[in-house]
Amino acid sequence: MRVDFDKGITVRTAAGLILAFSIGLAGCGGGEPGLNSVRGRVTYKGQPVTQGEIYFTPDKSGARAAQSPLDSDGRYQLGTFAPKDGAYAGSHKISVVSRGPDKPIPAKKAASMLPEDMQGTGDPLIPRKYFSPETSKLSVEVAPGESNTFDFELTD
Repeated sequence: MRVDFDKGITVRTAAGLILAFSIGLAGCGGGEPGLNSVRGRVTYKGQPVTQGEIYFTPDKSGARAAQSPLDSDGRYQLGTFAPKDGAYAGSHKISVVSRGPDKPIPAKKAASMLPEDMQGTGDPLIPRKYFSPETSKLSVEVAPGESNTFDFELTD
């Protein structure tokens, strides 16, 4: 933007315009419209599930899933595009994945494998049926607004 001070625009006016334009740009790209706060807690046999992630997969075709890591008390707060930004309203199928530490690289394959190749190989800490939204049999309806709290007690 070119400011011609000979045409009556003061430095103060120009600075104000630049500041207003900058604030407007900073406001762009905020939270995705239509996302709703979703939080809760996951337990298994009465104890918090302290490792892993929870996923909310929308029944609506083409809608993006939301996910969250589980904290040391089994709590989560969903994010779809950014951590904790929420989930879309509507029906969701739920999956929870919780595994122990990754297994070490087998000695016979040490030369051809990287540690990344062993990610996700830890023993399940909860029944495997919860790893898939199709087999977990968990589902919820996320309502528009800020009051979505869903606690899940997993069983065998």
